[in-house]
Amino acid sequence: MIIYNTTFHADDSIIDEFINWIKQEYVPAALANGILIEPRLTRIFNHKEDNQGQSYSLQFRTKSLEDLSRWYKMTGNILLETIGKKFGNTVAGFSTLLEEMEL
Repeated sequence: MIIYNTTFHADDSIIDEFINWIKQEYVPAALANGILIEPRLTRIFNHKEDNQGQSYSLQFRTKSLEDLSRWYKMTGNILLETIGKKFGNTVAGFSTLLEEMEL
């Protein structure tokens, strides 16, 4: 199983709006075609008191890199463009691909 993780950093001025948008718009759109499953949103603790904004990790699972590539072409690039248009430079993000391993 592949874990598709995106780390977002949101400016303090839009945190509530951003979290609501992730929950109400982004996650339902990401799940709509059934390729991504099991969404998980977590807040990342800041290490320094003077940090501005807040960071979050949004994770989904998918069966394969091929499925993820298909999802990105169908949905992911549209969501990325939408984030840019809606939040501009108040939200930044990067994605990481993880492979789940047996313990």
